[in-house]
Amino acid sequence: MLVVFGCGTDSATETASRPGSAAAKSAAQGESQKPSSSQGETAPSEAAEQGSAAQQAAAASPGAGKQGAQITPPKGPRVPQITARERSEATLASISLHSPDLLPAGESTAALPGAYTCAGKDTWPQLEWEGVPPGSAELALLVLNLEPVDGALFFDWAVAGLDPDLRGLGSGRLPQGAILGRNSFGKRGYSICPSKGKETVIFALYALPRPLGAQAGFDPAAARKEILAMAGNTGLLAVTTSAAEQ
Repeated sequence: MLVVFGCGTDSATETASRPGSAAAKSAAQGESQKPSSSQGETAPSEAAEQGSAAQQAAAASPGAGKQGAQITPPKGPRVPQITARERSEATLASISLHSPDLLPAGESTAALPGAYTCAGKDTWPQLEWEGVPPGSAELALLVLNLEPVDGALFFDWAVAGLDPDLRGLGSGRLPQGAILGRNSFGKRGYSICPSKGKETVIFALYALPRPLGAQAGFDPAAARKEILAMAGNTGLLAVTTSAAEQ
């Protein structure tokens, strides 16, 4: 229904509405010449009804009425599913690695006492592990600082050639056959020396299906790439330390 608000009467409108007047006849003739809605033009009342129906449909259907370019899904070969063999050879963090010398610091990390940094005797804490899979050929141990230096990982310790039958390392003691790599200080051996604030250090023990073949003084970054390319199981132990403990 069309409602018109106004303070007066328009004389042209009033004259045109009177039946039998010339203006009325002219208006009727003009209206008859206008194309009907069936010829492609929608009457105002019909447009209002259609608009209302479109709004109701958009409200009833989430996402309806959204406009924009359609995104065509990319075409190409489907990514093959992992095979049973690949799954069995995948690297898993399934080795339990822990230390009785560490202090509780949280659910996933432990505090490394200053005695095991360069502020103390600067040697590793006692380490214990379980879950090395049968048939492993070698164990390798890397200790990495999560604070990179010049965009590169910082290695505090690198050991290869560990017997897979071992179930731990004593503090400051390495078994026969262990091979020491260079740490990021350029020395063969262990050294954790936090520079500032609190730092996080990761002890990572790898069970390898074949020997690494590392030599004394090996590069830990290159060895890590080779280790990660192998299929093996991993044990991780995160510790926090800070310069304030020194």
